[in-house]
Amino acid sequence: MNKKESCVMIFVTPQSSCARLIEAGSKIAAKEHKRAVIVSVIKENNQENINALNDLYECVEKNHVDMNLYFNDDPYITSAVAAKRFNASVIITGFPGERGSGFIFSVHELLPDIPIIMIDYDNTEYKILPFKKSDVEKAKSSVNLE
Repeated sequence: MNKKESCVMIFVTPQSSCARLIEAGSKIAAKEHKRAVIVSVIKENNQENINALNDLYECVEKNHVDMNLYFNDDPYITSAVAAKRFNASVIITGFPGERGSGFIFSVHELLPDIPIIMIDYDNTEYKILPFKKSDVEKAKSSVNLE
């Protein structure tokens, strides 16, 4: 069986500030010799966001990446399914603000084996790396919590 080539998956929202995520993800993909795939999930009743996506298309074309647009009211599951479908080896997202939506946490729960790189507005990378549950249990048992 020929395994599908893995990719660097970049999750964006329909706003021009996400161009930085496309650029950062494209660089990571090039460094890892993988293709970059962009995913954006728009809620079905929020069609005005389509116009905001036009700002990102120039960046998509400049970086020669594929962009996939989904209309669904459950962005966590839709994004996780896309990551599995495209065989994502790493996920790139923005860094959540003070009132984060829980998106990153939910995606990490659904895909605990895929590293997530969050990129803030200063292009600083923050990583959520996979871990084995057995390692967590070992760590808990080695620490005296009493």
